[in-house]
Amino acid sequence: MRAFHLALRFSVAAPAGALWLAIAGCSAPASEVSARGSAAIDADEAGAAPSAPAGSLVLYAIPPSSPLDWSTPNHLLDTVAASAAAGEVLVAEGSAALSHEIGHVNLELDCGSTSFPLTGQTGGGSSLKSGADGAGVLLRDFPGAMNEMDNAIGDNADTVADIAARVASGNLTEIRFLVNQAMCTRLKTFHDQYVASGAYVNYGSLYRPRRFEGAGCAIFGAGVVDVGGLLGRSLFTPVWAQTLFIGSARIANTLGANAYYGYGSNLVTRDASGVDWIWPAGVNVPAPTFSPILPESGVMDAWTGPSDEPFAIPGVTLAGPMATAIPFTLYDPALMVAWAEGVWAQAQAQGSASSLGATWTADTVQAVHRVTYDASSVAPQTIAFDADNDDLFLDSDAP
Repeated sequence: MRAFHLALRFSVAAPAGALWLAIAGCSAPASEVSARGSAAIDADEAGAAPSAPAGSLVLYAIPPSSPLDWSTPNHLLDTVAASAAAGEVLVAEGSAALSHEIGHVNLELDCGSTSFPLTGQTGGGSSLKSGADGAGVLLRDFPGAMNEMDNAIGDNADTVADIAARVASGNLTEIRFLVNQAMCTRLKTFHDQYVASGAYVNYGSLYRPRRFEGAGCAIFGAGVVDVGGLLGRSLFTPVWAQTLFIGSARIANTLGANAYYGYGSNLVTRDASGVDWIWPAGVNVPAPTFSPILPESGVMDAWTGPSDEPFAIPGVTLAGPMATAIPFTLYDPALMVAWAEGVWAQAQAQGSASSLGATWTADTVQAVHRVTYDASSVAPQTIAFDADNDDLFLDSDAP
């Protein structure tokens, strides 16, 4: 799915393969075997003290054009189809320039010489190939780019036009952080190293951007917040992310070159009892190449079930539910929007609102609700970008 934003423009009659691509898109795949980069920060940045606001980081959280139902894979596919049609209406009436069937997250850093432009992780392609992968599409790697780029995948002009149209029409929500100069430097350093590493060519749901694996759109936005230490990951992940187990019977790599999907660091989830499950680092996910899973088939009426069989991975013993299902966390623009709108309503009524360990104020920019956290007293996180905790439900700098 095109980082909850697609290079494709859907019509009501969009093929199921394209719709599954949309679902895979806001979180970004990478190459079959992901590569982790090294990104230590400068020593002078690590020792920098907090100061007055030097600029702002803004996340533009774009909801899907109509609500999505994540209760089953089939319900998700059906509601993405409906959202595709609704997105075309928004574009036709001038309320948006891009349809964003499952939502999107753009962001920009405005800090003078330490800024980065309006951007985000995006990607797409291979929709016909992925149409019989079932929920495996969430694990597939697609060609990626940054929204700031003007190339075959990037779409800088369309992104600028889309944000302008949505600010005027109210079809997004802004999440703003006022930041000090040390934070500006930390965030720009991450952006620049992510781009220089070429990680953006890997677009998929299971990749963690701060580890330079690639990314989807929502985790790229959340990842920038995380590398700065602006909010605790242990606080925002449960609120901003869909957390699932995906059973083995729902995963195929139809006609793929390999009977697996490459490892990504978002193979983590928290179950209903509060236990966190983490897939073994570096272990690929088995996925048969000649067992197509057709859209609307019965096996897609649940994320897990009796048809799931144990994964056969030489030398690896999987515990508990991971014996037959993979843990998966996907940061969701719709959840980010719902959270921000709830905070906005409370802050508008009371003058401020407390959420995710921060105090927020509310205002309106043209037709858009904006929540703001004055984080100028927050010192930037100092750990290397790729040295974060494996568990997405713990703070990234937790031991």
